[in-house]
Amino acid sequence: MVRKRIPLVTRPDQAYSFSLSQQNRTDPAQTRDRDEPASAAEARAPAQPSASIASEDQASRDDSKASIQVDVRVNALKRQEQGLVACGIAPRQVIRAALRKAVKKWGLSATYAIPSSDRRASQASWTVRTSVAVPAAIFDRLLADQDPLGVDSRWSLVRGQLEPLVWAEIDALLASLSDDSDDVR
Repeated sequence: MVRKRIPLVTRPDQAYSFSLSQQNRTDPAQTRDRDEPASAAEARAPAQPSASIASEDQASRDDSKASIQVDVRVNALKRQEQGLVACGIAPRQVIRAALRKAVKKWGLSATYAIPSSDRRASQASWTVRTSVAVPAAIFDRLLADQDPLGVDSRWSLVRGQLEPLVWAEIDALLASLSDDSDDVR
């Protein structure tokens, strides 16, 4: 007999947790009124509105900093294969280093860039995978413009922007490695 799988909850349900905290919470102002004189309760009253304003500001800041994780898969170009094999370092490591440098320089744009039709390297083992955090607001605009039905992968929407940067970094790394090997000789 097959057991039923219990789904794993990966993020908290905001509405549910908010309703729980409201039901189980006692009003601190009522308990203070019983224990403290009126002057002490009045002294604390101005602090309560500023706390609610601060929490609203924090929520708006969290929305502006919200990000979406995009799984990235990058490979070198066919024209870069010979240089990667000849450089003396594992090609996958060179591609990974190029990807890291490119991601540091890259910023997601709301305009869609069509992925290049250049031929990729045939070595599947050279494919480097990672995930990149992109601003949710910009990604949502890109998604609404290019994929309103939500059928494309996230990577397909940002691929045209990131891959050319990675390939340029691979070329730069190969050039610096060949310069270093020329200096040694």
